[in-house]
Amino acid sequence: MVKNDDEIIINIYRNDDWLVNKEDTKTDFNHDNFTYSFFDIDNPPLENVAKIFLTREDQDHNKLVIWEDKIKAKFSDRANIVFSSPSCLEIMDAGVSKGHALDAVAKMKGYQLKDCIAFGDGMNDFEMLSMAGKGLVMATAHHKVKMALPDHEVIGCCDDQAVAHYLVKHLLD
Repeated sequence: MVKNDDEIIINIYRNDDWLVNKEDTKTDFNHDNFTYSFFDIDNPPLENVAKIFLTREDQDHNKLVIWEDKIKAKFSDRANIVFSSPSCLEIMDAGVSKGHALDAVAKMKGYQLKDCIAFGDGMNDFEMLSMAGKGLVMATAHHKVKMALPDHEVIGCCDDQAVAHYLVKHLLD
């Protein structure tokens, strides 16, 4: 399906491996601290895949939205398909989200979701923000986040240390 789009870069996380179908030289996903290997697009790994994400060499969000719609039409009952940024479409098991992770960590620590505060700005933060007792949306959040969570408080920007200021004001004063 996506292998017919020459601009698509497919990233697969599997066990401790980061696999790509081709090198991505234009996005900030290439860090010196992370190494990846290449996989054959005609013979992709199918076992132990934790997450797949798609980017495009041209970083065209609208073209990724087309892929989002196609993938959701076929797999929405089995997968969580969401943008983590306008140029990165993530595909995970339906039971995988930051909200599910927050719930698991809260339970491990003896808390409930109502006891949690969460901060987010991407559509991959939606479940976490909606499940937390207090979900706060960053001012720089994608407009889809703000539209999906219209009753959630919007705080400042990360560059202005809005999370730290919120925590000091509401938890330490």
